[in-house]
Amino acid sequence: MSLDDAVQDLADRLGVALVVLDHDLKIAAFSVHDTDARLARLARLLAGSTAPVTNSLVEGHRLRYVKHGVRVPQADGELVVLPLRHEQQLLGYVYYVEDREAPRVDDLEVLESAAPEMGALLSLRISERRHDKENSKNLLAALLGESPEARSAAAETLVRENLIDDVENYSVLVLQAPESSSRSVTRLAVEATLEFTMRSTTVKIVGAVLGAEGIVLFPRPVNHDRLERALADHDLEEVVAGVGSVKPSLPEAVDSYHEARLALRASRLDRRRYGRRVFWEDLGIDRLFLQLPLDRLTASQLPAGVRRLLGAPQGAELATILEGYLDSGGEIQGTARRLRIHRSTLYYRLDRIREIIDCDITDGATRLELHAGLRIARLAGLWPHR
Repeated sequence: MSLDDAVQDLADRLGVALVVLDHDLKIAAFSVHDTDARLARLARLLAGSTAPVTNSLVEGHRLRYVKHGVRVPQADGELVVLPLRHEQQLLGYVYYVEDREAPRVDDLEVLESAAPEMGALLSLRISERRHDKENSKNLLAALLGESPEARSAAAETLVRENLIDDVENYSVLVLQAPESSSRSVTRLAVEATLEFTMRSTTVKIVGAVLGAEGIVLFPRPVNHDRLERALADHDLEEVVAGVGSVKPSLPEAVDSYHEARLALRASRLDRRRYGRRVFWEDLGIDRLFLQLPLDRLTASQLPAGVRRLLGAPQGAELATILEGYLDSGGEIQGTARRLRIHRSTLYYRLDRIREIIDCDITDGATRLELHAGLRIARLAGLWPHR
């Protein structure tokens, strides 16, 4: 008998709607919810907006240690919770909300008598999940690896085992926690993305933590707003996300992965411009610059005008003025608005910049050289401190 069958049989015996949670309070199984009130509770639970069994409830009622059912008064009916164990190990909980007009006196006894079998079945379900996770992780690593043959084989297996949809649109999301955080934060970000997607759509996606990176493979373009909502948890606000473009076949998803890593790098190097959620499509000319050996560049390799400007007194401020001027296409009013300075101040500082770099900033070729040089200097960390 499967866990689902055991839960449904017990629910039918008791006349209640049962839910089984694993040790992390994530849904492992649930019975049929056959009334409007029960369906509404289930919908809220699946949407992640409410969960009757919380960590505070577990701690407050010592549910990790009790061996019998616990009744907890709730606003919409009494909550009945029972820990599930297998071989003395706590694996999760089964619960229901008491909404019957005439409960039987032996309900807890029936529930507790079924607990050993449900604990064993929950243990099997958890083992299967671990195997599926490890399998998905290995296939994802092969899909994004160096060997074309391994990528093709992994793509075939992912589709055959129904782990990802067989479509013509694949994109990769790369997640990474700050260096000061533990790797578990990256894992939480992957799990949050997977859970949000499973709650909000029937699309099949695959995710895993590979090294220091969290990777999620989508059979569709990644939606910016939904990505923000998936990572909306306070603990994940510092997580950086890079998103690659859509590719037409699963073996080509490796190209989306490399793009996503470059997008993530853009956030690391220029948080001011890109923030923490960066899409390859938004990088513009930085797509090229980010593929340079930026960590090996020195100031001596920059164009002469850029080098002189960055090395001058107030170099950081003047370089920012010139960058804003070039970003605005040399338009004075737009530059002043962008930099939030008066036009007379802008004119004065542009004159100062001309003196330092000793070249005509209205010349197209000169502008290109200066603009590219300034951008590379910022990405390479060669911008002087104020």
